[in-house]
Amino acid sequence: MFRYKKLGKFTYHIIRNKNQIKLFLLNWIGQEWLQDNVEFPDQQWTIDWSDLLPEMEFKLLIVELNKINLREDLMNYQTVGYNFLEELNNRVAEMEESVLQGSSIGPLLIKNEGFELMDGYTRYHILMKHQQKKTYAYIGF
Repeated sequence: MFRYKKLGKFTYHIIRNKNQIKLFLLNWIGQEWLQDNVEFPDQQWTIDWSDLLPEMEFKLLIVELNKINLREDLMNYQTVGYNFLEELNNRVAEMEESVLQGSSIGPLLIKNEGFELMDGYTRYHILMKHQQKKTYAYIGF
């Protein structure tokens, strides 16, 4: 199902067929968001995105990283004992070495309306850290 394509310094595993993209995202990302909602029911973005995902159609596109918008309430999310930004920085450090050694990454998931990043915050930050200009993304319409 996956094809491997290099863009800049990074190798991506991509799906081109829009029907396969949707099935893949519903199966993997949709399930992850459902689990996140159980663990953190106060995270409004998981509810918003979970409601949107089944209604969307997707295209694989190459997009400019500086056009992507991060969800501010997610980036600032903190509870007692949990800080999203700290956890994100830890995930970036863990994943970065693997990716730099050649492990492939999946495209980012972006909502076309507002160009909001829905999934791939760790990958996004690694790409930005390494001054990538463009990335593969599944754009949801």
